Amino acid sequence: KKILLVTLNSFYPLHHGGALAQYYFIDGLKDEYEFVLCTEIYNEQDLKNIHLLQEKLPNLKVYYNKNYSDSPIEKTLRKQVKKYLLKLINSFKNKKKTNELPCEDDFLDPYFKDINPKYSEDFITLLNKVVLEENIQLVQFDFYDTIDLCFSLPKDLVKIFVHHELRFKRLELASKKSEVSAVYKQYLIKKTEAFERACLREMDYVLVFNEEDKKLLASDCQQIIVSPFAIPEELIFSIDFSTEFHQLLFVGGEGHTPNLLGLRWFLDNIYMPNIDKISYPLHIIGQWSEAFKEEYKHNKIVFLGYVDSLEKHFSQAIFVNPILTGAGLRTKVLHAMVNKIPVLSTSFGAEG
Repeated sequence: KKILLVTLNSFYPLHHGGALAQYYFIDGLKDEYEFVLCTEIYNEQDLKNIHLLQEKLPNLKVYYNKNYSDSPIEKTLRKQVKKYLLKLINSFKNKKKTNELPCEDDFLDPYFKDINPKYSEDFITLLNKVVLEENIQLVQFDFYDTIDLCFSLPKDLVKIFVHHELRFKRLELASKKSEVSAVYKQYLIKKTEAFERACLREMDYVLVFNEEDKKLLASDCQQIIVSPFAIPEELIFSIDFSTEFHQLLFVGGEGHTPNLLGLRWFLDNIYMPNIDKISYPLHIIGQWSEAFKEEYKHNKIVFLGYVDSLEKHFSQAIFVNPILTGAGLRTKVLHAMVNKIPVLSTSFGAEG
């Protein structure tokens, strides 16, 4: 049997919960199904990640549309622009400290601005070409970014949508803490919900990860299934229960607004005011801006960037999960718990 996977979220390296879900789904079923991936790449790093993925999963057949130019002239131009911008940023730094950070109102995250993703003609053409050439009968879409691609494919294909995070639900949760006017909140939430439900009605099967999401969507789905979520064996390390602890650990990048809001809240309201009383340093794994790191510069706050494995960082750690908004499954909490790591969480962060 052959399955076409359509996703625009790179799932290698394994830097987020969605990537873990997609990668180990393929890895776990590779002996039973033949997988074909169709995606779009936007820069040279995306291309490198595709090559890394193929090294890990050599039986995965990959088609991609390159949505950027790699001509020598444009490469040179990009380098010149980057050099100029770095120079400009440094000149501002010399004048004053900058605190410019990504949007800290989750409701205003640019990610939500357009309810319907827009794809190039080249990608839609490629997607249909793959369906014909590979004789595809079943296609699986992952993440909201692919939700409307069902309209681009033949009606007789079996279509599965894996809903990692309900978009209108995320907006509703974010709206409770947003200062945006009530009428604008209603406008964005209602039109997003209408579009999301209309797309789901085109799917033969919809997979969600909890009963609450199933109840919210049941009336608009032909078949809706709550999928179990397991942590792969290779991510379960041989770590014993700790009787003493040496550090607090936060995992997540600044690019995901709930991480930014949660970590800032924890630092401003709990960690920094009590830093002399808390004996543990705080280790932060994930990509964070220089401005954020500068704002919280302290010898007890350690930014580690990306790491290849969490194994050594889990050792004698307390996992901190100060999430205040967002939706979906808390993969990192499950990952910590299955490795016998105690979790310090907000009540919201323990949902999902």
